[in-house]
Amino acid sequence: MLTALSVRFRVACLPKRICSGATPCARISISAGASCFLAARRRAPEFRLVHEASFSSQRHQSTRVAAGSVMGEMELIGKDKLVLRGLQFHGFHGVKQEEKTLGQKFVVDVDAWMDLSTAGETDCMSDTVSYTDIYRIVKDVVEGPSQNLLESVAHRIASATLLKFPQISAVRVEVGKPHVAVQGIVDYLGVEILRYRKDIQGDFVRSSSS
Repeated sequence: MLTALSVRFRVACLPKRICSGATPCARISISAGASCFLAARRRAPEFRLVHEASFSSQRHQSTRVAAGSVMGEMELIGKDKLVLRGLQFHGFHGVKQEEKTLGQKFVVDVDAWMDLSTAGETDCMSDTVSYTDIYRIVKDVVEGPSQNLLESVAHRIASATLLKFPQISAVRVEVGKPHVAVQGIVDYLGVEILRYRKDIQGDFVRSSSS
């Protein structure tokens, strides 16, 4: 028994001259378009298999990337790090003109992963990284040239920190805006990024060539 969908497939495959003149398409016999209908049905599974294979490949690739990111973060749990919390600066970042003109307060948190065991044993400043050096990097970026996105602000802080201190293996940066134009009560809105040393190799090459 033919469904309405199969009839449409069959009629679409027929020559135009059969559907013109005194012989309307509705009177065409089933056998006249049977071969076209079967051919259409043979093509459909092939398309479906290719489509499903492509979707499956994309899904597995996304899963691998997500798994790699999670594994990377898990490796940092319990590791030594420098911690900077609640750094506040006035900056001029944002897409709106008033944000670039009047500016606003930004709050920044930074975690910098590095081995602190040697510094713990020697009690020597040369075996670690000074908090104040990282503080200055954050200050220079936030109070520096205006960026449209907080993503860019956070990325610049992370990249500058990793480029300046080779002993730091990873950096987490959170940038928040306490004063945002939203209809509701919020502490702040912002972004948080995690960057590894391998992530900034491209930035190092570009900065060296410029």
